[in-house]
Amino acid sequence: MFLFNNFDLDFVATYSLLLIAVLSFRFIYNTRAPRAPIMINRRGGARIPFRRNPLVPPPDPHPPTPTTSYEVSPEDVTQVKDILAKSRNLPPELVDMIIDRAEYWACATTSINYPSHISVRGGRPGEDQFLLRTAPLGLKWTPASEDIWRVESEPKQLEQEYPPPELEKLVDPPMSTLENPFRRVVFDIVSRDQGWSGHHTDHGTYRSSFTWFDAGLERFDMNNNCSSTCPDQLNKGSSESSSSIPTCAIRPVWPSVVPSDGGAPGMRYHHETLPNEDHLIQRNKHAEKSWHHHHVEWSWDDNVDPSETDSPAVRELENAGRGMGTGNGEFVRNLKYGDMITVWGRARFLGWSNNIQRVEVKVYWAF
Repeated sequence: MFLFNNFDLDFVATYSLLLIAVLSFRFIYNTRAPRAPIMINRRGGARIPFRRNPLVPPPDPHPPTPTTSYEVSPEDVTQVKDILAKSRNLPPELVDMIIDRAEYWACATTSINYPSHISVRGGRPGEDQFLLRTAPLGLKWTPASEDIWRVESEPKQLEQEYPPPELEKLVDPPMSTLENPFRRVVFDIVSRDQGWSGHHTDHGTYRSSFTWFDAGLERFDMNNNCSSTCPDQLNKGSSESSSSIPTCAIRPVWPSVVPSDGGAPGMRYHHETLPNEDHLIQRNKHAEKSWHHHHVEWSWDDNVDPSETDSPAVRELENAGRGMGTGNGEFVRNLKYGDMITVWGRARFLGWSNNIQRVEVKVYWAF
């Protein structure tokens, strides 16, 4: 911790004014463009747009490719840090404290919108549907192949992660010195189930809901043999990517991969029958015909112990349709530079259908 000598009232006043200035900067930034009406959740500041129930044309067999944008870029954060440091000749440690306290973090957004909706149906092939992946966290990297980028990665075992010095070459400067640079992951999902079931006592709740969304994780594998016929190589000349890491080097960490059934060569994904409480983002409300917008936040400093199953905090997660193991902050604290978060839509058993309009993931990090 940074220690201050001669800590007087003048310094306290300066610190407070600078903190107010950064908070005001965030307010101006976040209100300079028109936005949808908002609702405030218990954490504050969560934007939940009101949506009308849409007309439902036939599902699009070719859904759009997820897009990535920046809400606050690393360059924005660097600029504000420079302003604070030069205005009062403040030490870098204090500037970092002010920026972090104000939660003025870099933010990358990845989203996918379906013109009407897509349906993931239980009890048949396709009941585990890959929906999107974020850009590699904190890196300047562009996929050479959109065809590979928009679908689930090939089920291969991750053999050797890229060492930090190799990834640092692609990090948006400056490199964070924090032990846990990634601070928050926010999921916004608009979806519903099939709108009916025989379990009438569970209607309108998250109990006995067999349609849900999971968060997965992927990393780059150094042991990757990219053939000359790989789309990465064919598209390399026209790609804007300056990275030497090919898209086909992406490997799943979760869901895990296991040997194929019946002694067949190769690997396959292992998808669990019921939700994994450590990765469950959100269940759909049971037998609800209207579309619901679920806003879920995972933070690095969350501290809900999932083993205390009778605690009010764990019960609150369960009653909200969230994974009971997702409130301890472990997923966010364990994120590394270059990681990619994936979102999977699930449905189980005949008659159950996970209908999806929109999925968005925001990742915030400090440096």
